[in-house]
Order: sequence, then C-alpha cells, then structure tokens
Amino acid sequence: MATRISSPFFQRLDRKRASEGTTFAANSRFIRDRIRETWDQDATVIYPPVAVTKLQSERAWKDRLDSKESEVLSSLRGEYILGASRFVSYKQLENVISAGESAGLPVVLAGAGPEEKFLRETAKTASVPVHFVDAPSDHLLYALIQSAQVFVFPPIEDFGILPVEAMALGTPVVVNSVGGAIESVTALDGGSAVDSFRGPELAAAVHDALGKDMSKARMKAQMFSEESFSENIQKWMGL
Repeated sequence: MATRISSPFFQRLDRKRASEGTTFAANSRFIRDRIRETWDQDATVIYPPVAVTKLQSERAWKDRLDSKESEVLSSLRGEYILGASRFVSYKQLENVISAGESAGLPVVLAGAGPEEKFLRETAKTASVPVHFVDAPSDHLLYALIQSAQVFVFPPIEDFGILPVEAMALGTPVVVNSVGGAIESVTALDGGSAVDSFRGPELAAAVHDALGKDMSKARMKAQMFSEESFSENIQKWMGL
C-alpha cells in the first residue's frame, strides 16, 4: 500500500533528475521508447557490439571442432530448427519446439539451465524429434547455427545478440515482434517476426525466413560489429 501511494512522488522525482542535463544512450529503439515513456527524455540508439568480424573469419566453424564436438554435430543429420540460450523460463525455448512442429522440422536446443527438465518433458510429446546439446562451446554453437535452417529466438529482449550472430553466420531467424530483436532482423532483412509463437502465423514466419537472401544479410551485419560500436560510442561521447 505504501509503495503504491508513494510511487507517483518518486516517478516525478525520477523525471526531474533525468532532465537535469543528463544525456542518454539506449541499446535499441525499444529501450529508447521506454526511456521516453519513463523519463520523458530522448536517447541516442547505439546497438551493442557483436563479434561479427570474428564470426565471419571462419568459412565453416565445423572445421574448428574437436573430435567429440564433431560427433555431436554429425549426429544431427538433416535439416533442423535451432534454439540456443540458457534454459530459463523467460527465454521461452518451448516455442522453438512449436516452431519445429509448425514447419515439420526437427528441433535442436543448445544450452543448459534449470528449465531443462521441463523442456525435455515438452519434447517427449512433440510431433517432431527434439535433440539437446548440453552447454556447447562457442565453436560448436557457431557450427550448430551454420548448419541450422532457421534460428528461432522467442524472448522479449532489450536487443538480442544471438539473432545478429545467426544472421552474420548466414542463418535466417524468427524473433518476437515485441522487443529489440526485430530491429536487427528488419535492418538486415534476415528473417521474420511473429506476434504469436502458435498456429499458422508461426508456420508462415518460418517459411518466410527460409526464403531470405542471407548473402546480403551477412554483408550488412557489419553495422552491428564491435568496430561499428566503437565508432558510434566515441561519436556519442564526442571523442
């Protein structure tokens, strides 16, 4: 009760302090809009650095795998849809399984975390095969992305590094239409976005992503590189 009563006072105070000569940078337009809503202040959008140059330095990351990792990759025969992150609830990896079912493609989930039991239980009743890759190394993750038909990224994030990494590696993505991830997908034309990870809309989004020209997306991905970030942050700071 006390928190609700005092909240308007602190909101006004917060806005007053934010207007006292402070300049803001946001890591996406999504966050810039939240700054406007909360503090009534504008912000310069500076996208976070993504290791695009490193990712594109290897033509085939599968060639960098050790023998055990190569066995993991080779066991995933044929086409598949990939989801990768820590296995926590807000990442919504069960929606990657839904995407595989809508497209009629096997699913690979790469990562580890407390939601693994739930995801494995969900996988048991899926209409497509679901394979788990436990805590992959960076090299194995990059190889998994390169071998995937589509990378599906369901969560609402400030920006979303992994979709940019996937597009930089030449793999189209499906992301949530809410959040910052849609901004990189739109900029690179490297995939599609959905309001709902259910039904015909999801199947259409996967189909649309599969039809993207990823050679163009790969080239344009440098706009999200570490080098671009450094230039943009220095410009914002007046250096």
